[in-house]
Amino acid sequence: MELSKRIRRPKWTDARLLVGAMLVVLAVVATYLLITTANSTTRVWASARALVPGEVLEPADLTVAEVNLADLGSKYLSAEADLPEGSSVRSVVAAGELLAASTVAPLSEREGRVVAIDIAGSVPSVVDSGSLVDVWAQPEQNGLDDLGAEPQQIVDSAPVAHITRDVGSFGVGDGARVEVFVGTGDLAEVLAALDGRSMLSVVGAPSVTSAGGEQ
Repeated sequence: MELSKRIRRPKWTDARLLVGAMLVVLAVVATYLLITTANSTTRVWASARALVPGEVLEPADLTVAEVNLADLGSKYLSAEADLPEGSSVRSVVAAGELLAASTVAPLSEREGRVVAIDIAGSVPSVVDSGSLVDVWAQPEQNGLDDLGAEPQQIVDSAPVAHITRDVGSFGVGDGARVEVFVGTGDLAEVLAALDGRSMLSVVGAPSVTSAGGEQ
């Protein structure tokens, strides 16, 4: 009788084995879920070219990108949904950049217009679609004795929608037409410079873009 009691295993051993088995099962399930989540992707919109405020977004402007589901949340615009009609972007989106949902807004909310500016001189090579430029106006001189007024900056950090180089009758390799988005506050001054006797020029501006937000 005493020998039987010594051989019998304590009851707490059964509980310990049960807990151990449960921990193994939980570890296997957690590993499976982790691997499944890491391999899960979803389709979101990305820009096929540089996107600029004031332009209406078209399907041809976008491409589909596969992103990790764990990094997605509701941050980016799903490619499973149709592109909202009459929409634009709040700030410049570089080519190949994922399209944040907060970046897209109805065009009617954009306070400004895209304006075409003809430049008589050369345009820096850094100026391209999606870049930012400062616009300057130089009043035309009335004669040889007229020193003219100093050039004035009339727009700060305007996004470039399109640029066409080597246009006009300025000579080979000279002259350009730059289409920029001008905010409502600067629009009147730009239009006045275009209609008046002013020579307009653009210079590259530093580009500071925050993901999914305003510049």
